[in-house]
Amino acid sequence: MANKRTSEIKNIVLGLIVLLSCGCEIKREALGSDDEIFVIAAMEDEGKIKEILSAVLNDTLFTPKPEPYYKLTFVHPREFDRIKNSALVVVGAIGGDLSSPGVALVKRILSDNQYQQSISGEKPFIFTKDQFARNQIFMVINTPTVVRAKEIAIEQNEWIKQQFSDLFEYRQARFMFNNTRQKELETHLHEAYGWGIKIPWGYEVLVDSSEQRLFWIGQEMPFRWLAVHWENGSIINDDQMAKQYIMDFPEEYFGSIRYSEYKFNLNTTQFNDWLAWRVTGTWEAIEDTQGGPFIGYLFYDGLTDKTYYIHTMIFHPGNNKLILLRQLEIIAKSFFVEKV
Repeated sequence: MANKRTSEIKNIVLGLIVLLSCGCEIKREALGSDDEIFVIAAMEDEGKIKEILSAVLNDTLFTPKPEPYYKLTFVHPREFDRIKNSALVVVGAIGGDLSSPGVALVKRILSDNQYQQSISGEKPFIFTKDQFARNQIFMVINTPTVVRAKEIAIEQNEWIKQQFSDLFEYRQARFMFNNTRQKELETHLHEAYGWGIKIPWGYEVLVDSSEQRLFWIGQEMPFRWLAVHWENGSIINDDQMAKQYIMDFPEEYFGSIRYSEYKFNLNTTQFNDWLAWRVTGTWEAIEDTQGGPFIGYLFYDGLTDKTYYIHTMIFHPGNNKLILLRQLEIIAKSFFVEKV
């Protein structure tokens, strides 16, 4: 009996040792803002690395003032250990001169095979996730010439942008939806309309009308709107019809605002389970000097035989608007219909 008890204690102790050992290896959550990329490069390479990154992460929101999706903060290679746990990290170097601190850092980070592939121009972008922290993007740009890296950047543009976008949405969604959702209101939408959307705390219902087929919520300081509108049947057949429907929407249902032709952009995209029209641009007040950016999605769902339009917009004059608008877009992307 004593031997059995001793054996059990040994197993518990061994288990704790293993657990503690594993615990030491658990990475911490990546730090910093979700729209700031720390770029670690030698001073002489900063302009060239910026040129390469501009060929990859080139999305801009017009508010109407242009706001890039990501801010670049350049850091000297000696600061690598201080920065390496940030959410978005890029290490860049041009050429193979080991006297450059950027080149020396890249040589230290990459394996021999990775370094040879990158410096030869075969694979100038080395992309990893969770390298030093959880929920982190870590990318190395190592290239013999700027021209070669830009060629590959154009080829991999959409894939790389999607990785940054996916991480942004994941981190922001955790911030917005963890234990702060308005569950009763969400349940009401399921039961009343057969579709659902995640609604963070702080949003107030402005319109909830089955007659208008409109559900509209908003939040102040700063000012944000999200509205879902639906019509029976498939009512849009082409881009021209989609544009006309979208342009008519704000005046018909809000009355006081309209969409501007300035930077109006309409294209097709995948929105959850649906092929949709995604529209971006600026809105303006009809009788005032107010305005700002908006994003919308228009799509048809065969399961419910309805056409849906989801509208999001921001009014935050004199301040950055991009993260707030992208947060609204994340709420929009939580949309789903009840499966029968």
